[in-house]
Amino acid sequence: MLQERLNDAAIALHYHLAQAHIPHGIFGGYAVSILGSCRETKDIDCLASITKHEAITLLDGKSGFVARPRPRQDWIRFEWSEESDDQDNPVCVKVICEMFGGARYNMSGVQPTVRTVEGRQFGKGPCSFLDPFLIFKGKICVAASRSKYRDFMDLQWLADRYGATIQERWREIRPLYIGLAMRRHPELEHLFGELEVDVRGAQLFVLGVPTPSAVTEPAIGEAHEGLLG
Repeated sequence: MLQERLNDAAIALHYHLAQAHIPHGIFGGYAVSILGSCRETKDIDCLASITKHEAITLLDGKSGFVARPRPRQDWIRFEWSEESDDQDNPVCVKVICEMFGGARYNMSGVQPTVRTVEGRQFGKGPCSFLDPFLIFKGKICVAASRSKYRDFMDLQWLADRYGATIQERWREIRPLYIGLAMRRHPELEHLFGELEVDVRGAQLFVLGVPTPSAVTEPAIGEAHEGLLG
């Protein structure tokens, strides 16, 4: 998928959320690509201080967004396409909703960064991204639940570029996710060691903890815990 189409979708997303004064930040593979990696992706993940109902009301039918509701309250999937073409190959935009029943974390301490990207339809425009450490933190949560090599590559790239910050803040990452991520990706043990993470402590923490089955989507609230917990 063309990077410019993803950028257009991100610009449109930022426009509506910013107009409504909704704190938000993009993370995941698309964020890694905007930071400078050669990473290719087909979707956009965004954490937003909003409810599912509010997200649908704000975005559905606006600027090319179409809601694809799922029977859960902590995130909502949209498809975005230009009005003129490519409607058969939409960009998937997942909004992780901070507000839902049973939510334990919030974005009060999160300070997203606005970056300029250039789209095919909208030209240059602003987008809001989580800071690199939170992107790294979220990636570890994902790596704990699936065995996709691109997750390790994203973590390696982020560590190479933002290693000093990650080294200072790694204690903010739950040892459960560190330990489970190393089970799925043994090569992470060396990476974490270079970042001076307590590798042995994380391995001991998950002793006796069953490895979760590979899933296509996180459990309710898991993405929030991985990013904000």
